[in-house]
Amino acid sequence: MPHRGRLATLVVLNEYPFRNLLFKAAGANDIPEEINDRIDDMPTHIAISNTKKFTSGNKDTQHNRTTLTMIHNPSHLESQNAIGMGKTRAKLDDFISEGKDSRVLNIQAHGDAAFPG
Repeated sequence: MPHRGRLATLVVLNEYPFRNLLFKAAGANDIPEEINDRIDDMPTHIAISNTKKFTSGNKDTQHNRTTLTMIHNPSHLESQNAIGMGKTRAKLDDFISEGKDSRVLNIQAHGDAAFPG
C-alpha cells in the first residue's frame, strides 16, 4: 500500500493515535536512548493490530468483533505478500486448534496498481 493510503488507514481505520504518527514523522525515536545503536523505523512501516465492532447497519443486528492487523510495510513490498499469507495461515491454524471460529481473510492492497476496465 502506498504511504499516503497506509497512513490514512493507520489513523482512521486502525485508530492509531495521530499525535504518535506526527511524533514519528518529526524524526523522534520510540526506542530508549540507553539502547546502543538504536534505529527507529519510518512512520509508513508501523504495524498495528486492533479489534473493532462492526454491524450491518440494522439496529437489531448483533455487533461483530473483528480484528484488523496491518503488518510491517518494508521497503521491499514483495516480501509483504508472503508475510501476510503466512500470518493468515498461522491465525487460521491457531483458531482451528483452539476450536474457535476459523474465519480469517488476508487482504493485500497496492494502491499504485492500475485496474483494467
